[in-house]
Amino acid sequence: MTKHIALPPLERLNELLEIVPIAPSQFEIQSGLVWKVRRQGTKGIGSVAGSKQPCPRKPGRFDWRVKVDQRHYLVSRVIYFMANGVDPGEFEVDHEDWNPMNNNVGNLRLGGRSLQIHSRGTRKDNKSGAVGVTWHKKTKKWQAELSHEREHFYLGLYTCLIEAARVLNNKILELELDKIGKPLIDLEVLNCDCEKCL
Repeated sequence: MTKHIALPPLERLNELLEIVPIAPSQFEIQSGLVWKVRRQGTKGIGSVAGSKQPCPRKPGRFDWRVKVDQRHYLVSRVIYFMANGVDPGEFEVDHEDWNPMNNNVGNLRLGGRSLQIHSRGTRKDNKSGAVGVTWHKKTKKWQAELSHEREHFYLGLYTCLIEAARVLNNKILELELDKIGKPLIDLEVLNCDCEKCL
């Protein structure tokens, strides 16, 4: 997985840059960002921010990159952050139409392996019907756990399936994983036969 450098603070990006829509005929000459401030050289207010650069991982592909405070960033990541208020962090920002030149807001979405892990469905051998809640044979209880950014969160053992799922949902909300595609467990569809639920 590609290691992405942290984006500048949102306030800084909004101070320097503005998102603009791109017509299909302009994909090769408009990044999707313009400068709100005068830049060194000939870059004036309203000029295209960024330049097309070869993608080191994919020969023949070009991406728009922009330099902010002496660091280069993918324009697609900057636009996603500015439009959604959520730094994509470890996640890739994919182009829905597969065109890396099309940085229109509606064409950008979180993707890559990390998102696939968060949004995968329940496994066939999962008896609970809830991703992250499994039956612990030894204790005969439901176990709730979650992994994110190489960190594992053990959330405990519960006699009630719905309680285990609720604890897991609370952790998803606490880590704000719901904002980047991790679905919450629908407690209404779970079938628990513990004493509390009967």
